Amino acid sequence: MEDGGPSQTARHVAAHRLDFTRVPADYGDPAADQALAVDVAAGHQAPASRMHDYLAARTAFFDRAVTGALGRGMAQVVVGAAGYDGRAFRYAKPGVHWFEVDHPATQRDKLRRLERLGLDASHVRFVEADFTRDPVAGRLRAAGLGPDVPSLFLLEGVAVYLEPAVLEDVLRQFRQVAAPGSSLAISVSLSRPRGDTARARFQATVAALGEPARSTFEAAEAEALLARTGWPLEAAAGDGRQAAVGRDRLRVAGLLLASAGPAISAPQPRPRQPRPHQPGRHQPPQGHDGDLPLSALLSQALVAFTIEFDNEAEHRLPHRTTSHGTSGLGDGAPELWLVSLAMWENCMRYVTGEPITVGDLEARARTGTNLDGMRRWGYITVDGTAGKVHNSRPGSGAVLRATAAGLRAHEIWRPLPALIEQRWRERFGTDQLSRLRDPLTSMVSRLDPGLPDCLPILGAALLSRGPDPRLPPRPDGTAPEAMPLSALLSRVLLSFAVEYERDAGLSLAVAANVLRVLGTEGTRLRALPALTGTSKESVRWALGILTRGDLAAEDPDPAASRGKVARLTPRGLDAQRLYHELTGEIERRWRDGFTPAVTAALRASLEPLAAGQPPPLFGGLEPYPDNWRAVARRPDVLPHFPMVLHRGGYPDGS
Repeated sequence: MEDGGPSQTARHVAAHRLDFTRVPADYGDPAADQALAVDVAAGHQAPASRMHDYLAARTAFFDRAVTGALGRGMAQVVVGAAGYDGRAFRYAKPGVHWFEVDHPATQRDKLRRLERLGLDASHVRFVEADFTRDPVAGRLRAAGLGPDVPSLFLLEGVAVYLEPAVLEDVLRQFRQVAAPGSSLAISVSLSRPRGDTARARFQATVAALGEPARSTFEAAEAEALLARTGWPLEAAAGDGRQAAVGRDRLRVAGLLLASAGPAISAPQPRPRQPRPHQPGRHQPPQGHDGDLPLSALLSQALVAFTIEFDNEAEHRLPHRTTSHGTSGLGDGAPELWLVSLAMWENCMRYVTGEPITVGDLEARARTGTNLDGMRRWGYITVDGTAGKVHNSRPGSGAVLRATAAGLRAHEIWRPLPALIEQRWRERFGTDQLSRLRDPLTSMVSRLDPGLPDCLPILGAALLSRGPDPRLPPRPDGTAPEAMPLSALLSRVLLSFAVEYERDAGLSLAVAANVLRVLGTEGTRLRALPALTGTSKESVRWALGILTRGDLAAEDPDPAASRGKVARLTPRGLDAQRLYHELTGEIERRWRDGFTPAVTAALRASLEPLAAGQPPPLFGGLEPYPDNWRAVARRPDVLPHFPMVLHRGGYPDGS
């Protein structure tokens, strides 16, 4: 935009398009598109040039993408950074809904022009969004984009003006709302050989116009970007050499067609700016409904289920621990070091006496495991040995098998999810459990099917890891109705965490547990495990992240001769406030995405389980006398996000 009107670049593109022969269709209103282009061009002329030829090819490519998709029955089209594009009029078709996403200033100017020209845009939903900061996926859902209906997404002529991180975020957000069968057409700027004077002139020209080029890729980089954001390139339509040549020409020009791929990995967070801290205001607002965020309610239910599962497994399984000796049913010295539910779901559920490669394990579990730990702890062999034969993580072709002790553990673990769920049914009532399972099942059926059935081991910054889009489709998919309760809770909670971390730029595990309980006055470090429900190791890890980010500081304890206290800095107070605001905002987005009834039903089913002193969830936490938890301090609170670490996957981080 310039002075409230189209930029020079927009005027030039409109002028060029007036000279092009467009792809015909037996529907739509080409005259409306033409009228808008004439109005925007405002008398500008389009001289013959290499840019003119490129824009002709680009326009034809996107025209064919639209007519091809509509011809296949696609009923939704999303135009990203739509600007003054008129395809929503040229290719208007009964039953097809168009969504134009653009910066508010540009979109409002376009709407004024459409009104002045008398053009009917009732079939178009106009979605205001700044790609650099706004939640595009949530706004598309709020505008009525059907999450179960395949869509065509268009990004024409905009990628070059976005920073790579912003472009990656936009692609991920589009993929979040793309149903299976969706497609993406995008133009990217590809690197040219040195000395390409035409490219240099283009970059200088757009920079002079105030719209500098920001993203240029090698061809392989562009393909990798699309793949890791869940948009693998489509194969050429048709067979034979001609189709391949046509595909290659388009790719050389940076005109790419992709399809919605298997899964979306956890993005590198793009920090969102919290509201400025107001001095003297120490209590952050509760942006969420009720006393606890939805993520905390999901977490406490999942942690309670996990502890009950772990207690039962520990009682039945001969094992050893570092601090609590050996125990479990059976004779002889136990071979296994005790681990938690996460290690069953990310490893031993799939590793048996039959060989399975690391790659096949990850394709089934949809997340990584601590392979070296599971070997050292006695559960598996790697390439035929229990000894260490790899200096680094075993490659995807390494062969895994369960040891004899690992096979016994497999048989002990296998029936436990159903057993614990049956106990919950008896403890809370069949109706209560159905009220919990029903909204979870509904949500999971609409989430990425590539999500794992457990919370992944947290990364170095304690960030949640979403599913890897490079993995092949799940070979043994289970219907949501048949999934164990822990898998349903995990998938929904992981989706919440990935969305939170994308917007906040901080781990939800850190924010929900340690950041949440700190204040400006200072809290003794030794009190934090009890306040958060997590282990001292995970608290120390989280505090390191907060202090390095200038969100918290550690000082000598003023009331004791030794020890320290932790307090929030002004930036930390802002981040704490953002935690409460953003968890509430995500729940509101979910009301739009999953319908208000489903989201409200989930909250209503979880709140009674977490309310009271002690809450009903604590009813299954009593350990067996031979459990390590029998000699540990009973928790006063359950974590507000599971601290699943590499040390065996316990939800409190131990």
